[in-house]
Amino acid sequence: METSPLDITQREFTRKMRGYDPEEVRTFQEQIAEEMTRLVQQGNDQTALIQRLDAQVKGYQEREDSLRNTLVTAQKMTEEIKGNAKREADLIMKEAEIRAEKLLDQAHQKLAQVQAEIAELRRQRELFAAKLRGLLKTHSDLLEAQPERPAAPK
Repeated sequence: METSPLDITQREFTRKMRGYDPEEVRTFQEQIAEEMTRLVQQGNDQTALIQRLDAQVKGYQEREDSLRNTLVTAQKMTEEIKGNAKREADLIMKEAEIRAEKLLDQAHQKLAQVQAEIAELRRQRELFAAKLRGLLKTHSDLLEAQPERPAAPK
């Protein structure tokens, strides 16, 4: 059974001969009732404080959970962005390698074409030189085979 300050102040005791001084008992009851009132109020204040602090802790825990979730999401997004950037970089590198190979193939083809043209020009030069030597030889032979003519009168 709980005793309230009001129960203490309203409590009546039976009187006996040679009992306690009623005034002293009444004063003591009032002091105890006041102390009990103070203690009950302090208990109520502390209960309210505990409830308020519990609410704050719950709010902080919710914020912490929210921040943790945000951090996890940010980390996932960061990893995803890194992965995408790496894949994109790999793709760009592969495309660049393919273009470089094409350019190299084109350069090799052009080199082969130029070398073929040079070989053809050398062949034509040799052929032209041989024909020219033959023609010069023929003219030289014709000049040597012709008798000398007397000089024409003047």
